[in-house]
Amino acid sequence: DLIRELRDKEEEVIDRDLLVFHVLERGESRPDDSSIDEKRAARLRERFSAKLGELTVVLVGKDGGEKLRRGNEVDIAGIFSLIDSMPMRQREMRERRREKTR
Repeated sequence: DLIRELRDKEEEVIDRDLLVFHVLERGESRPDDSSIDEKRAARLRERFSAKLGELTVVLVGKDGGEKLRRGNEVDIAGIFSLIDSMPMRQREMRERRREKTR
């Protein structure tokens, strides 16, 4: 499942500075290991037009803009590839390479 796959790729998630929010219909919604109250969870569902009863994955860039939206078909490698192609990520990777060579 998606949550397990993200945990398995934790190092890659951290490397890309991803914050993973689990906004659930029922039960405790949370960003990473914290908790979100039901009102905030409802606002997030509304903001990102997440339909009840459906899996919705939304990639939000550091600029706050929506970069990707997927339903049941989620390809983590594809999401990582998209992130890696973004200008800000390209700049981060170049800077890390420069720091390693110093």
